[in-house]
Amino acid sequence: MQDLKSINTSTLANAFYFLACVFLIVYSLSKLSGLLSSIAIAFLIWFLINALVSSLEKLRIFQYKYAKKLVLPFAVIFIFFSLFKITTFIALNIADLGSSLSGIDERLSLLIANLSSDLSIDITQELNKIMQQISIASLINKALGLFSSIFSNSLQIILYVMFLLLDQQYFDAKLKALFPNQDKKEKVEKILHAIAGNIKTYIYITTIISLCTGILTYLICSFFSLEGAPLWGFIAFILNFIPTIGSIIAVLIPSLFALVSLSDISFAFALIPCLAFIQFLLGNIIQPKLMGDKLNISQFVVIFSLVAWGMMWGTIGMFLSIPLMVILSIILSQFDSTKKLAILISANGKISTDKK
Repeated sequence: MQDLKSINTSTLANAFYFLACVFLIVYSLSKLSGLLSSIAIAFLIWFLINALVSSLEKLRIFQYKYAKKLVLPFAVIFIFFSLFKITTFIALNIADLGSSLSGIDERLSLLIANLSSDLSIDITQELNKIMQQISIASLINKALGLFSSIFSNSLQIILYVMFLLLDQQYFDAKLKALFPNQDKKEKVEKILHAIAGNIKTYIYITTIISLCTGILTYLICSFFSLEGAPLWGFIAFILNFIPTIGSIIAVLIPSLFALVSLSDISFAFALIPCLAFIQFLLGNIIQPKLMGDKLNISQFVVIFSLVAWGMMWGTIGMFLSIPLMVILSIILSQFDSTKKLAILISANGKISTDKK
């Protein structure tokens, strides 16, 4: 009986410590969101630069002795130039759409009133209540507001990236000093390579799918003569990096804008299923086939992590939710004490150590 009591006490104590630890981690991540999200973005950019470097080094032009020294500077310039062009593109298109967005809520209210009159059903009051809670202009500004939050800290992020690039030549030496035992060092290297490989696969496939989504969205919006087609295509490209919710918003925003801006409302109702079909085809059929079971993360965990990281770090957390869960899943799978958590996170109950 005494042994049973001691076991119960020990179990309760462990559960308490675990919950306290989780609470402390979540609280710290929320309170330090400004600092940590900037660091996370810097690590992502640093990772993209190194991924580009590894790809460029395979090209014949960079096989020569002096050309090899130009690979890293070229990759850095290319990545930051691309980010600069993206910023300029967004700023110009937002300026062009500024006058249109300013009256979108009023025009939508007028559309609701006309629809209510045509149907001879008074739905104005109920729909206006919904519109008071969800402002369409506010929704668009929030979707675009991510970039202002990132680029307001751009200098800080650039400095982080530069120092990471300067320090990376010492990473191997630090790893040897941290893990003098060769077996432990190899295990850590294996974990790091698994993380890098999975994230690289996720970014590569998601970028290709997002690019296709953005181009097709642009073409469809242009076909229906929707104002700001390049911006809607770019928004679809960016939001596709946010699982599930991003695809919904990428359809919702231009669809609502079409309802209040197109002269022929039948065009708007034709536009909506076209945009939805693109998202469904690329996001639910093609992307899962290309990705396979490489990520091996449960759909419930994907949605949960999206909400959790979104609450802690805002829109930036939503974009980073999948890479962060990939890292967590791989790390948890490497230790006996946390392997069960990795199994719960996985999509099929199999983890990396099971595939050896």
